[in-house]
Amino acid sequence: MVGFAAAIAVGTALLMLPLATPGPDHAGLPEASFTATSAVCVTGLVVVDTPTHWSGFGQVVILVLIQLGGLGIMAFASVLGVLVSRRMGLRARLTAAAETKTLGLGDVRAVVTKVVKGSPVSEAIIALLLTLRLGLG
Repeated sequence: MVGFAAAIAVGTALLMLPLATPGPDHAGLPEASFTATSAVCVTGLVVVDTPTHWSGFGQVVILVLIQLGGLGIMAFASVLGVLVSRRMGLRARLTAAAETKTLGLGDVRAVVTKVVKGSPVSEAIIALLLTLRLGLG
């Protein structure tokens, strides 16, 4: 819960920066916090038109929040823990097992690694197919 709250708070702060909107006005707290919460929770709800209201920086912030929410904050934290410590403690394995719905503690690292590696690959393939279809169609 703290991880989601932290991601939403950081996302809200970044979306309230003047750099996040193309015009001279910056986003207010309600629209920035709603957008950040919706992105992290991957609901897709918006209160403003994303392509016109947010600058490239704001859109990247939203994309990163969607990625964090989609992969799961706990899976992301587990991967960072593995990279930093090169081994996971029992508590981290149990938390990651609960997040990834795996049965065995030994499966956690493999599942998290496959998700983190497989997600960008599948997203890139789908993005390429959509670009070809929409760009040429």
